[in-house]
Amino acid sequence: MLIKTKVKQIIIQNLNWIILALIFFVLGLTTAAFSSKNEMFLNNITETQYEVLKKMAEMVFEGPPWKGITILFLNNFFASLQMMLLGVFLSIPPLLGLFANGALLGSLLTELGREGMPMLTFLAVGVLPHGLFELPAFITSAAFGLKAGYHLVFPLPQKKRRESLGIIWKEFFALLPLITGLLMLAAVIEVLFTPLLVQQFINI
Repeated sequence: MLIKTKVKQIIIQNLNWIILALIFFVLGLTTAAFSSKNEMFLNNITETQYEVLKKMAEMVFEGPPWKGITILFLNNFFASLQMMLLGVFLSIPPLLGLFANGALLGSLLTELGREGMPMLTFLAVGVLPHGLFELPAFITSAAFGLKAGYHLVFPLPQKKRRESLGIIWKEFFALLPLITGLLMLAAVIEVLFTPLLVQQFINI
C-alpha cells in the first residue's frame, strides 16, 4: 500500500512532465497524419522506423507466442529505459523519440487511409488494446528523460546537478515495476489478441 501511494505521489508530482511528453508525441502524430505532402523530413524520420518495425514483426510473429512476447517486451523495455537514461543529453533523445514514434503512428494511419482501410477501426482494434498499456509506459519513461535533461542544466532548488539527477533517477526507478508490468501486459495483448482482432474486424 505504501509503495502504491509513493508511485501515485511521484506520478502526480511529475504530471506536468508527462503531459509535456504526451504533447511531443501527439505533435509528431498530427504532423504526419495531417501533412498534405510527404515531407522529406517526415520520410527520413519514419523510413528507418518502418524497416525496424518490419523486422521486429517478423521476429515477433514468426514463431511460438511466448518467444514473440519475450522479444517484444524486451525491445519495448530497453527502448523505454533508453528514453529515460539518454535524457541527460539535454533532453534531445527523448524529445526526438517521442516525435518520431508519434510520426510513425500518424504516417501509418495515413497510409492505411489512402489504401482504403478504415483508420478508426484499425486504431480501435490494432493499436488501442495494447497501446493503452504500452504508450503510458513509453511516455512516462520519456517524461523523466526530459526532466533529467532539463534539471541537468537547471538543477532542482537548492540541489547540485548530480543530486538533482540522483533524485530524478530514484523517482523513475520507483516507477519501473509499474512500467515493466504495463509493457509485459501490452506485449501479451499485442501478440495474442491484436492479430485476431485485426483479422476479425478489418479482414486483413
